[in-house]
Amino acid sequence: MFKKFGLLFLILALAVFLRFYKLAEVPHGMAWDEAAIAYNGFAILTTRRDEWLQRLPITFRSFGDYKAPLAIYQSGFFTAIFGMNLFAVRLPFVIYSLLAILGIYLLFQELFYDDKNKEKWALLAAFLLTVSPWHIHYSRIAFESGLALSLMFWALYFFYRYLRLPKIFDLFLTAFFSVLTIYAYHSSKITVPLLFLFLFFSNFTVFKSRFKQLFIVGLLGIGMLYPFLYDSIFANGLTRAGATIFNQGLGFFELLKNLFTNFLSYFSLNYLIFGENMGNFRHGDGKFGIIEPISLILVIFYLFFKKHHKKLFSLSLVMIFLGLLPAIISEGQSSSNRSLLALPGIILLVVLAVKSIFESLKKNKNAFLIILISLYLIVLGAYQNNYYRNYAKQSADNFMDGYLETFSYLRSLDRSKISQIVFTNDYQQAYIYALFAFEVNPIAYQGGILNLFFFTDKVDASDLEKANTIVVSSKFDQMGERKADKIINGSDGNGRFFIYLPL
Repeated sequence: MFKKFGLLFLILALAVFLRFYKLAEVPHGMAWDEAAIAYNGFAILTTRRDEWLQRLPITFRSFGDYKAPLAIYQSGFFTAIFGMNLFAVRLPFVIYSLLAILGIYLLFQELFYDDKNKEKWALLAAFLLTVSPWHIHYSRIAFESGLALSLMFWALYFFYRYLRLPKIFDLFLTAFFSVLTIYAYHSSKITVPLLFLFLFFSNFTVFKSRFKQLFIVGLLGIGMLYPFLYDSIFANGLTRAGATIFNQGLGFFELLKNLFTNFLSYFSLNYLIFGENMGNFRHGDGKFGIIEPISLILVIFYLFFKKHHKKLFSLSLVMIFLGLLPAIISEGQSSSNRSLLALPGIILLVVLAVKSIFESLKKNKNAFLIILISLYLIVLGAYQNNYYRNYAKQSADNFMDGYLETFSYLRSLDRSKISQIVFTNDYQQAYIYALFAFEVNPIAYQGGILNLFFFTDKVDASDLEKANTIVVSSKFDQMGERKADKIINGSDGNGRFFIYLPL
């Protein structure tokens, strides 16, 4: 018993360290989606309205991308407790990531329940998720995909637990966590319903004799989904569906070509291993892909040279495909964020590969596992080295580094005699950082309290001649020979914001 929980404790301790270490420092800035989630959470908690004064919305307009609600509603509680700072904004996402590791451990115990080594495979799955660069990356930033992934693990755990022990409470918890994924992230609206539809028909003989339980929980699930369904029909719940390639006016054959091209992009080595097709540093570190080379080798070996565990092998492929599906049908290629829900299927495939090799060995079985884990730890060390040495600097632009420090500095100034603050919008969405840093009431914001700020893409030396005006320029602006009174550097050591006070 001690050995069992001792190993799980060590895995969770490693996960805590990997996800909490320098949480508010790397990535150093706050991406505008993080800022929007945090500010709207603050606005909802304090006024019950979002930045556009919509009362308790189910879909948040934000920048016109119509965000899912769960991350925003919970964010308000964390910033209320820990303050409006980057640590508080990212904290709930770290907590969810740790719950995901516990969830996958429990899930794999159910998946391999009849296997005498089920504890090994459950611990291995938890370890693989703990050291996964893909999961670590989305555990340390306030992106909704990590929430959905954690909730999906728990929904799957209670589903398989229900198959083994037909208690209606487990079926209810399956529905509860499944519904929460719908409120957590847009990709879940495709992946989760299709996945559980597959699981339902795969286990139809089980549910035939439990129709009453299924009916009761189904009604409860529809009740929990009612706000989403109402919002989808009468408001903005399905607005993001317009971002799919089905709404781009493409011809049939061009549509098929784009779908196929998108699909293949998720299986290129640049995406899988080298992390070169992520699009920007918000979605990856640019060097490590979504899986480790060791995992890819194991999967290829399993696919071509070993016998398959038919049922679990089919499940892994379905989970991978359905996890990728929202990304495949979206505009653009190789989105590690939209495809994160494919990670459970990948881990299951890797565990099946390891299990197959382990069982084929006549001796040195545990030595094989020790060597394998050591190789993963070596890759982890390389990933961590790059993450804190290079990525911390390279990600400055993509995480809008310097915004928080700049607005914090402006907040500390005496602005009683200032008639205007000309603020660069070269890095985009500057207003949301002002709302966050100044903790502006959304009613006051819509009433014009930020009129002191003039956000513009065109800042130059002529703005310095304006009386009683603070000018904040970017590294791209031409400000003449005058030196800035305050320079806000990014984590790369370069100046990002240049503040000029009135003469």
